[in-house]
Amino acid sequence: MSCRSTVLAVVVLSLVPIAAALPLGTGDFDENGFINRFDYVFLKLCATVSGPGIEPPIAICREVFDMDGDADVDLIDFAAYQRIQGHLPIMLKDALGNAITVDSTRPYSGRQTCGRASGCHDVHQISNGFIHQQGRTDADGHMVMNDDFMGDGRWWVRSAGMFGRWSGGGGGLNRQTAGKHNMNESEMDMTAFYGASHCGGCHAGGGGLEFDRDGLRYYDESTGLFGYELLGLQPQDVLLDGDYALIDDDDGSLHAAPWDVTGVAEPDCLLCHRRHRTGVDGLDMHREWRGAILATTTELVDDVGHSVPAFAAAATAGQGWFTRLDVGVAPPVLQLDYAVGVDRGELVPAGDDALALDRDFLVRPPRDRICWGCHLPGGFQNKRGAVWFDERDIHYRKFTNRNDDVAANDVADDDADTCNLCHPGDINHNFGKGNSPYTQFRNELDWALGFRSCRECRLTEINGQPNLIRHPDAPDVPGETFVHNQESDGRGPMVTLSCQACHVPFALKRAVIVTDRSVTGDDIFYFTDDLLSANPLDPADPDKSTWYPSLVFKTDSDGAQRLFPQKQEIAVYWGDWDQNGTPDDLSDDIIQPVILWRLRRITGALPLPGVTDDNGDGKLEINRPEEMLVYMSALKGIDTYGRTVASRPVLIKGPRVWYEDAASTEGVNSFEYKDTGIAVTGYEVFGLDHNVLAKENAWGYNMEPSLGCEQCHQALQRKSPVLDRLVLVDPFDAHGAPVYATVRELTGVNPP
Repeated sequence: MSCRSTVLAVVVLSLVPIAAALPLGTGDFDENGFINRFDYVFLKLCATVSGPGIEPPIAICREVFDMDGDADVDLIDFAAYQRIQGHLPIMLKDALGNAITVDSTRPYSGRQTCGRASGCHDVHQISNGFIHQQGRTDADGHMVMNDDFMGDGRWWVRSAGMFGRWSGGGGGLNRQTAGKHNMNESEMDMTAFYGASHCGGCHAGGGGLEFDRDGLRYYDESTGLFGYELLGLQPQDVLLDGDYALIDDDDGSLHAAPWDVTGVAEPDCLLCHRRHRTGVDGLDMHREWRGAILATTTELVDDVGHSVPAFAAAATAGQGWFTRLDVGVAPPVLQLDYAVGVDRGELVPAGDDALALDRDFLVRPPRDRICWGCHLPGGFQNKRGAVWFDERDIHYRKFTNRNDDVAANDVADDDADTCNLCHPGDINHNFGKGNSPYTQFRNELDWALGFRSCRECRLTEINGQPNLIRHPDAPDVPGETFVHNQESDGRGPMVTLSCQACHVPFALKRAVIVTDRSVTGDDIFYFTDDLLSANPLDPADPDKSTWYPSLVFKTDSDGAQRLFPQKQEIAVYWGDWDQNGTPDDLSDDIIQPVILWRLRRITGALPLPGVTDDNGDGKLEINRPEEMLVYMSALKGIDTYGRTVASRPVLIKGPRVWYEDAASTEGVNSFEYKDTGIAVTGYEVFGLDHNVLAKENAWGYNMEPSLGCEQCHQALQRKSPVLDRLVLVDPFDAHGAPVYATVRELTGVNPP
């Protein structure tokens, strides 16, 4: 309790007038810059000793809660208080705690502006959550990264989040997060500095963008010291340190990361808690601006050529407070200008030329545009093929009031906040989520924190217990419809099918379906409209208006295994196969992905001789035995540091591992790695749990047997669009043709 709070508690009992210092009618009794229920307690106390025309005997009451200036505290003042609950204008500060002025070019600091230095939020606690740490810490904020985090022999996997995990698809960039301490240069790959510059656009700052794995700030502007200097180390001592080294993408050369030039990226509270967003062609420009500036690293300058700390300035640029942002020139230019925020009404004067954030600028909880800007981007690489601001989605229609004909009650897209309804979070900025059948990703948050899946929103009971988080507007599950019931003997469709399996029948937007980095280490993408179609039984159909995902078993929120719609993004990449001295036992084998800079030392900027475009799609692919053998031979060569790149090179392509085999007539052979015990990532999996469509679009809705039930039940004819849909399993065979399998074949589900 503040000093003022203690004083009022005594004064209310004694009714002795006391002088006050706050300006008239702020409503902020405890002077913490935030008007909340704690202030309301004292408003009630003041109202008991005042009323219409009755001046309160306590000066504090009059000066804090007299909103209309009539010298009393009454219902009019209470109504005014209700309207202003929330933040007061918040002083904008830089990393040294100094006030930002209208002519300042210093970046704003989220830690200083929103944190305890301003008497408000515990930013340290908040930034220990998943959003900021991305797997470095557990739910309690403790650093948990270590080699072989999953315990399956993959020593290069160091966490259950983006900072430390590895995947072959687009989500993981085929990069291995460098360990804190490494044995030699050839182990080095994506360092913290590289991650900040390439992945920070979608990360809210703090965590691995601000502090090293020992909890030290990479560079402290106030002292002019790197974190490692506090340990008595010099730049030459940290070249094998994953937090302080910088690696060249082409040849693997190492340097000390210039955190002193870029600054650090502090928690960017406004990335998410900004109310109004700028969108262009479906992209959230605040994320785009932030990411573009982070990527400039040490090159960034202002209009007159002075160096700008890119990492520190990214949050300010992300708010649009600039008059020039041009990353298409050399050197890239950013001219910060807070007058832009003043002109838009986002920043207001706070005395002595200082600026403050207007309280109407902030929003809590964050709006949907913020979430979808990163998780389901509408740009080049759409992850899932899902969209949100689309009236075909029944949840979007419901929660933005698009189900009626009254336009006046529609919730504007900028104000939609449904993401938080299903994905609630906690004070640590951990958020409840579903799970993945392939990727271990902070599993303790699976179905946690009051997360609502279809089952949690709709069912009245879960596992025999009343469902306390069921949405009050959710319609009852039809009891008379067989497909929605589970019989007492454990039979019925819902034993096997998730709700989404039927109600998310197809995707609404194109997505990447193959990421191939085997040719030169650079990205080669294939999209769903390249290899799938709007006809689930014929991927070559010219209608590319939509596409059909796979159905994959995963653990539902009640612990049962059910089929869910999933986009399986196929990864194609090179690995090094270690048989661990037991060639007849695959279960203890390790296949380590070849680090991309090491592959580039072999290939250079061009593919090796003999690689051709066998399917004529304009993209080279490694699919023929002779092509594989050329690369396998070359990959046995050495990298920049004289170390063998791969002792036994193998190509991972979809479900199979291809290896050199002198006993084979073609010189190569392959095996399916599933169920062998080898921890291989051949797919990046993205769930299609969003874009739930109306019942008219769901599988089986038409009760005419030939159109409804037989969408699933065609075991003999084998032309079910649900179970006999063709799922891409390999982008190109030896002739360059795609290889498909049916859901029936992949899952073993074969209803009568």
